[in-house]
Amino acid sequence: MNWIRKIFELVRTGKTSDSDTVHGRVIYLLILVALLHFIYPITISGATFNLIVYQLLYAGMFIAGILVASDSRPHLLAALSTALIWLVCSVVYALDSTDRLKTLATYLALLPFQATIVYLLLRYIFRKRAVNRDVLLAAITVFILLGALFVPIYGTLELLQPGSFADNARMGQPVFWQQFIYFSLVTLTTTGYGDILPVSPWARAVANVEMVIGVLYIAILMARLVGLYSQET
Repeated sequence: MNWIRKIFELVRTGKTSDSDTVHGRVIYLLILVALLHFIYPITISGATFNLIVYQLLYAGMFIAGILVASDSRPHLLAALSTALIWLVCSVVYALDSTDRLKTLATYLALLPFQATIVYLLLRYIFRKRAVNRDVLLAAITVFILLGALFVPIYGTLELLQPGSFADNARMGQPVFWQQFIYFSLVTLTTTGYGDILPVSPWARAVANVEMVIGVLYIAILMARLVGLYSQET
């Protein structure tokens, strides 16, 4: 494939022929990120086929993220290395999903990759001189990824201090990553249904941070897009 050849060429020479690696590619990243965060209930049953489909979508998201990050060798190496670390941890986790240490390693391995892609997309948005489809798609992708970024953080808190979160629909039972996807998006949008609650002080502090980020992101993004549109007119 052409994109594989370009990635190897960039790793080897440090040069790329693509001046804008987000253009035309961010749509695929957005679709995969959205699917991962809206169809996660298929994994709750534990059916092997459903889990395989979900993992394939995750792999697709990593590939799309690596393509977006291929504008320079440092960015590409950061995306590749964090993706490989997550892959190793996820395989180890799949072999024994009940091991707390392996689960924790998977959570922590996911954070650097997500943070790298969020940084690159934000960099793209705030460097563009005009509003176009890719800028808007990148902005939407960042918003969903911000919600995704807090899922492993909440999962880590729950692992290190069980009972940090409580689900009113499943009182007394552990809170799993599927529930954290829902809770994170509800928190990011400041919807606050109140069915899943942060109980421990640290859990509440992190939820506060996510709420502030969600509000500030929308405000700053709107100011940026309006500013770009004003320059065009």
